[in-house]
Amino acid sequence: MSISAKRIAALREHIRAESAHDIDALIGGMTPDCFNDVFGAPEPFVGRAQTAERYRKHWKGFPDFTVRVRRILCVDESCVVTENEWRGTRLGTFMGWPATGKPVRMRAIVVWHFKGDALWGEMIFFDNASLLKQIGAQIEIPTPAGPMKPAAFTLDDSPLVGHGKAFE
Repeated sequence: MSISAKRIAALREHIRAESAHDIDALIGGMTPDCFNDVFGAPEPFVGRAQTAERYRKHWKGFPDFTVRVRRILCVDESCVVTENEWRGTRLGTFMGWPATGKPVRMRAIVVWHFKGDALWGEMIFFDNASLLKQIGAQIEIPTPAGPMKPAAFTLDDSPLVGHGKAFE
């Protein structure tokens, strides 16, 4: 499946506006019920006001922030998946971490969701450990206080429809 010219134009304008820190053009190019779901953030940002606030906080943390799409990986009827790269200098607080003045170069996978040819929202996946390393974060892991054993967990999701037996 190929990407429509209208979707390409919407993505180009979104990336241009994001790199130019043009919140009016960025939010104006999204649907009124837009969203921004960033891997590692506790909740998705939903609606124009929350989505705009997310970008403002990002730009505050990285005042020289720019982003580019490196390549389009996949297209279907409602989504486009891209490999992106963003850069910036850590001059403000971001995701609760204080400024360090260090440059950051991050690669990310972005799933762009569309309603027709209108940009509805995006899900952004990037390596938080790489970000923390680049900004110079120090993470202390406590010494084990007892014997080490694997974590236990259970899956509460029902099996996926059409995938045969449940994943074991």
